[in-house]
Amino acid sequence: MFKAIKIVGLVLGLLPVAFGALPASADPKEMLIEKDWGAYRYDDSAGRMCFVSSVPTESKGNFDPNNRGETRVFVSHGPDKAERNVVQIVAGYRYKPQSDVTVTIEGKKFTLFTIEDRAYASSEEDDLRMIAAMKRGSNMTIVGTSSRGTQTTDKYSLSGFTKTKSVIDKACK
Repeated sequence: MFKAIKIVGLVLGLLPVAFGALPASADPKEMLIEKDWGAYRYDDSAGRMCFVSSVPTESKGNFDPNNRGETRVFVSHGPDKAERNVVQIVAGYRYKPQSDVTVTIEGKKFTLFTIEDRAYASSEEDDLRMIAAMKRGSNMTIVGTSSRGTQTTDKYSLSGFTKTKSVIDKACK
């Protein structure tokens, strides 16, 4: 849990960068786009951070799409060598306080804890189990509940995950 919380600030800062909100000199370097996933690298004075990311292929729930922000899944490394294989889900809304998020990959279920608009695995071992399932799977479904009580279901394609993850594993050793 400590690892995930520690990286929150870094990825929170990278989210606008990944989508062009900062000057070009601050943009992460795109290393590979493979099917539904992208691999990126970001270098600064703190070191190098690498991440893969994808957006849902389908979102369901009783919500106004205009009121929901960016929804993504990240797997990141760095900048500290101890911060590897962190899975992070960005909901596009604030989660219901002290709620869980369920991730299902090919019938395997994972429970993540929430902090504001993010969800994380509770241990490094859980991150690694989820990543292994992502490599073997073809689809991932994420179910969460907003602070207003609205349940959302986001479906992600895992096509391209293994190749992009391999790229960040090499770039951020």
